[in-house]
This record gives sequence, structure tokens and C-alpha cells, in this order.
Amino acid sequence: MKKYQLLLVIALVFALPIIIAKVILQQQWYQGGVMNRGQLLHPTMTITAFSKPQTWQLIYWLPSACDERCQGALFNLRQVPQAVGADNGRLQSVVLVADQQPSSHALLQGLEQHPVNAALRQQLAQLEYGLTSIYIADPHGNLLMAYPLVAGEVAILKQGKDVLRDLKRLLKVSKIG
Repeated sequence: MKKYQLLLVIALVFALPIIIAKVILQQQWYQGGVMNRGQLLHPTMTITAFSKPQTWQLIYWLPSACDERCQGALFNLRQVPQAVGADNGRLQSVVLVADQQPSSHALLQGLEQHPVNAALRQQLAQLEYGLTSIYIADPHGNLLMAYPLVAGEVAILKQGKDVLRDLKRLLKVSKIG
């Protein structure tokens, strides 16, 4: 009988961790580590107007009145491409403006303006985070991640670091741009 008890103990030593892990995962007691800082879009939206070979884009819709959150977004759109470093040629910041509202505002210096029609504006407004976010688009025009706008200097700087961290990771592992 001792042989069988020893065999049972050895089997339990190897099987018990597997059984415990399975129960923990099935009961969703374990929350895996999150790599991204922005909000992943489910499902991603493809907008062919944003398709630009070999170029990732930071996209932001410019409202008619630019408040603190808007100014923070524009600040991050200017700073993040510079902070990317050697890969800054693969990244472009784009500010979307209404067809009838091209602006030469001082806050837009150094940012590319892209006029959009009402249909594209409506399509963007239907996204989960709407027009009040900074979006990351891949070279195929897929909107992948959103960063809802924040207020306050510390929060704006933190959001810029989050965008930078996610972009560096995307640029590092990307095979498409």
C-alpha cells in the first residue's frame, strides 16, 4: 500500500499547481498585466483617409473652441513625435479641422491640419470615445487606441508619457511602418 500512497503524493505534487491555476483563471481571480496605457478600440475602425504608407499617426479633432483639454492635446501632439527619437520620421501628428474652419491659430504651429467633411466627422463621432480623444492610427488607416482628453498640467504630462510609451512599443514591434 505504501507504493501507491507515494505514487499518489507525487501525482498530487505535479497536478495540484495545474488544477489551482486552472481554477484561478476560470474564476477570473487573476487580472493579467496590461501593457498598453491607452484604451484599445473594439472593434478597430478603418478610415482610408488616414492611410499613409510607413507612417503612424496621432489624430485629434480640433473643436471650435479650444479649452484646457484641447490645448493639452495639442501640446502632446507636438511633443510626442519629438520624444520618439530616431523613429520620429515614422510618426506624424494630424489635427482634423472642419472643411470650412481652416485655422492658423498659434497652437497649431508645427502640426499638420487635415480638413474633413461632415461624413468623416460623423464617423469619428460614433467611436466609443467620440471627438474628445487623441487616436493612434496605423499606416493602413486603422484607429487602434484612444486617449480621452484630460485636464490639469500633471494629467496632461502623464497622458503624453502614456502616448509616448505605447507608441514606442508599437513602432518597435511594427512590421507595417
